[in-house]
Amino acid sequence: MNRKIVTLGVAAFSVVGLQAADAGKVWEVTASLRGFYDDNYTTSPEALAEESWGIEVSPGFNLTIGEGTDLEFSAGYAFGMRYYEDRESDNVDYGHELGISLNKAFSNTSLLQLSDSFVIAQEPEILNGGTPLRTEGDNLRNTISASYRQVLAGNILGELGYGNSIFDYEEAYHSALLDRSHNQVNLDVIYDMEQTEYFVGYKFASTDFDGGELKVPGLDFKSDARDNDSHYGYVGVRHQLNKEFVASAQVGAQFVDYYNFDLMPGLIPEDETSPYVSAAMEWGYAEGSQLVAGLSLVRGATDLQAADQEISAVYAQLLHKVTARVHGTLTARYQDAEISGGGVQVDGKEESLLLLGASLTYAIADNIWTELAYNYDELDSDIPHRSFERNYVSIGIGTSY
Repeated sequence: MNRKIVTLGVAAFSVVGLQAADAGKVWEVTASLRGFYDDNYTTSPEALAEESWGIEVSPGFNLTIGEGTDLEFSAGYAFGMRYYEDRESDNVDYGHELGISLNKAFSNTSLLQLSDSFVIAQEPEILNGGTPLRTEGDNLRNTISASYRQVLAGNILGELGYGNSIFDYEEAYHSALLDRSHNQVNLDVIYDMEQTEYFVGYKFASTDFDGGELKVPGLDFKSDARDNDSHYGYVGVRHQLNKEFVASAQVGAQFVDYYNFDLMPGLIPEDETSPYVSAAMEWGYAEGSQLVAGLSLVRGATDLQAADQEISAVYAQLLHKVTARVHGTLTARYQDAEISGGGVQVDGKEESLLLLGASLTYAIADNIWTELAYNYDELDSDIPHRSFERNYVSIGIGTSY
């Protein structure tokens, strides 16, 4: 059995089998049923934490066409329903995840890659939208990416990329602070040496906050004041030793222009310059076992009444085949964020977020398995009334066809 388990974070909907179970299999349908215990489903400080037992149901499907050919298409969808026994109001969460990708090789010298990721969820690990806290409601995130690579001459290649992300939060407070559209375009020049590529690139990004005004005591926060343009310059390297080991890294600088800063002078800076780092690796060190790891340093949105935050993050996921029927997974992510703007109450304040997870899966049969999982979240914030701890335990059964 060659099966992937995609675990999207503590208390996040866990999707099993978003890739075909066997090489060459075109489609797959999956379903899982879990019981869980969550000791802080509101991601609140300890004195306000709410706990609950519950049940989670998650069916899904995956379609893969043309794998290994010059035209590859894949699509996957998962639905999640989570029932909280002890939640007083609206004790059911619903989530949706849809992913689509298309790779087209026109020749040995040109390649087009397209993808779209659509999510409706409540957990920040899935939305990745700028808040470390759980957000009620049907919150939407859609990300589109496209890239075209072309051999220019000899070992010199060019790559043009485009990306768009849209965030739309249902709850009024987070809608005012985080609703936005983000567009970016990048151009890379690449020197190819078979297993290793060296490249230099430039990226332009524009973010438009469209949440309107947030009226709070003593302050009318205008989301338009955070509109910005970013310019990135970077150099990097990609290395593929074989199909089991791939690594990449890029380093440079990011310059951000908050061109509407005068809407809230003193709370929004005119511009910011900071380092830009992105690195990742994938290593299939044994059959059925893989290590994925990476780090990043980049500016991003914040749910606080400030301009943005500079986020440093490291992450790792280990999938290990213990026996033919037993697989274990360990995940970890740590990030430290420094807030920029917002006045003396938040400017320069820091928040650190730690996410840990472990799971053990046993295959009862080729298409039936059981799973025991544990996740731990901790936010340590300089901002009052935001720090929290959260433990989440689940046990369940799943099947695929």
